[in-house]
Amino acid sequence: MMNTRRLVSLVVASAACFIPMSAEAALLAYDGFNYSPAGSDLLGNSGGFGFSSAWRTGGFNASINTNYDVQSGSLSFGGLVTGGNRASTTAVTAIAGLTRDFLTPLGVPGTTRYASFLLRPEGQLQAGAFNGFFGVVLEQPLEPELFVGKPGGGAIDRYVMEDRGGSLQIASSTAPAVGETVFLVLKSQFTQGNDAFTLYVNPTPGGPEPGAGLVKNNSNVGSVAGLTLYSTGAFSIDEFRLGETFADVTPAVPEPASVLIALWVVLAAIGVHRLRG
Repeated sequence: MMNTRRLVSLVVASAACFIPMSAEAALLAYDGFNYSPAGSDLLGNSGGFGFSSAWRTGGFNASINTNYDVQSGSLSFGGLVTGGNRASTTAVTAIAGLTRDFLTPLGVPGTTRYASFLLRPEGQLQAGAFNGFFGVVLEQPLEPELFVGKPGGGAIDRYVMEDRGGSLQIASSTAPAVGETVFLVLKSQFTQGNDAFTLYVNPTPGGPEPGAGLVKNNSNVGSVAGLTLYSTGAFSIDEFRLGETFADVTPAVPEPASVLIALWVVLAAIGVHRLRG
């Protein structure tokens, strides 16, 4: 006769076929910006995991650090798993920046890392200093640093990758629109020379890695110590993930059918156990 411990093991193994692993088990770093209360400063908060510091002052020439606030409600995109609130800022007249240091820096030659996050333009496009740019910088002590987001020069009407400051810009075909959330996934392949970055704009959460994306391979970024929110424009950001695979950073909410199947497996196993008992 099957004992209870063995039954539980089988149930867990069966359910695991249908229910995704927890985010922390698959990811290297995560911040869902699920802080409270709404309206409080992001500066000093330290939720999530995979970081060695709280949000702190950072970013090249940044002189503002209290403009990023916690706002209620997550951004959403398709079936992407989200965790709570978001961070948001209005347009400002000087460069603003906040940084979180990774627990383990990126950039070891021969390694590949994936990062994803949600952005949503707010207020008025182009408002703020330098045409109201906003996005994320892969932070490191030396230049170049990679910027991903809506730029302040060049293709100001597109999401881009560029060296922070605007050089060697590679523009996508996707235009920022106020109130419209974009899902950006960055693949970083580090080498001894120029690193290769591939940007996927609005890929399907839970789907396979796209066969092609926007490619930038003209910069040697090197060691990446952390993540910086970098902006002058009004925007919201949410759901930053860092992982080793595309699937790590694009988790989708399970379909109801999958959840029902998992529940059925559990109930059936319990029923069989009782009948044999």
